[in-house]
Amino acid sequence: MNSSQLIDIVDVVCHSFRHLNPRLMNHGERVAYILMKMLEGTNYYTKQEKQDIFMLGLLHDIGAYKEDEIDAMLSFDREDSMEHSVFGYLLFQNFSPLSEYADIVLYHHHCDAQYYPVPIGNYHRDIARLVYLADRIDIFCILQGGEGLDSFLDKYADNMFSSAGIRWFHAANKKYNVLECIRNGTYQEEFSKYTRESIALTEEQIHKYLIMFVFSMDFRNECTALHTSYAVHLSENFANTLHLPPTACQTIQLAAMLHNIGTAAIPANLSSTDGYECSLKEIYQNSTLDVTRKILSGAVDPQIIKVIEDSFQILKCWIEQEPVPFRPTPATEIVALSYFISNILSNDPDLSHHPKMVRFLKGKYLSCKMDNTILETLENYFQPILEQTQASCASASRTYHHVMDEYHYLNTILIHYNTKYKW
Repeated sequence: MNSSQLIDIVDVVCHSFRHLNPRLMNHGERVAYILMKMLEGTNYYTKQEKQDIFMLGLLHDIGAYKEDEIDAMLSFDREDSMEHSVFGYLLFQNFSPLSEYADIVLYHHHCDAQYYPVPIGNYHRDIARLVYLADRIDIFCILQGGEGLDSFLDKYADNMFSSAGIRWFHAANKKYNVLECIRNGTYQEEFSKYTRESIALTEEQIHKYLIMFVFSMDFRNECTALHTSYAVHLSENFANTLHLPPTACQTIQLAAMLHNIGTAAIPANLSSTDGYECSLKEIYQNSTLDVTRKILSGAVDPQIIKVIEDSFQILKCWIEQEPVPFRPTPATEIVALSYFISNILSNDPDLSHHPKMVRFLKGKYLSCKMDNTILETLENYFQPILEQTQASCASASRTYHHVMDEYHYLNTILIHYNTKYKW
């Protein structure tokens, strides 16, 4: 992580994938590494294009969160609809800084398909073939140990894969021992060096990647998506109202977005349940904080991790009505307050009326022996803050429904396409 950055988004993504499902362990980073080495000695793509392809390789399976989808990804069944490609496409299209490459994610398993609602040009189709080639090389080596890989690639040259891509891979493997480095794990050092020295992202790009990745987990159901959205917008509005310095505002924003990233360890069937209370219990009572620490350690500024840890402690005290054993920083209190109010609004919308909300919160502060200076400062601004937050979250809700409607529509199209055109 560069000293000027508070977060290394590539590390956050890699650490999170390791907790999402054991069978996805390091798959995305291995695919990104294979692509990096394949393109290293070529002049076909610019440096920026190579960086973008690396990120596409890392995140190509970001739409995978269901067991049956992971089963399909880790097989060679070409008749599967590949729902994760659809969801990944929509995440890229709506949230990522690489939205113009979203069609590559949609086509990366069925590179030659013609999904008419989402056209794709030859340039993007060629990149989709490269991503698929690296993906299949990694899966083949997992399933077969690498034996017979050359025969497999030759069999599907100019069919599933391009001959040029296969040549690039063979040249890279001969020169850099790509598969051996993956086999013995030494690729990770080179992978990390590349991300530190060659991946140059602006704050806006980092923010978009983070939003996309957080939403890839939160979009399992509408409640969890809006819960995070409420908390992030509330924390931003609280910080601005208190006129906190920019560095504090940035810490609060990142802590709020990363607060529940430990949900990566919650099984998808629990996170996708209609019971919102079940999801909250998994997050707060059976705490995902240990997983959050493991994901963020070394990838995020320690101050942000401290804010998240302390906000969990405050939330626990408020829920169990125990004294808060420390004096929270303004950042910690704002993040905790934002998530607490988000929970309240999700469960009891009547409390969104300003006087009721403030009385309720003052009671919590009093029972937990917590200084309420910040709460009293915010009291006069609560109603406009809540209204502004609800307006922002209405936009998030519309985006959620748009994404899910598109998801179901495209899956229907793909099912009919796959039935008509067998692979």
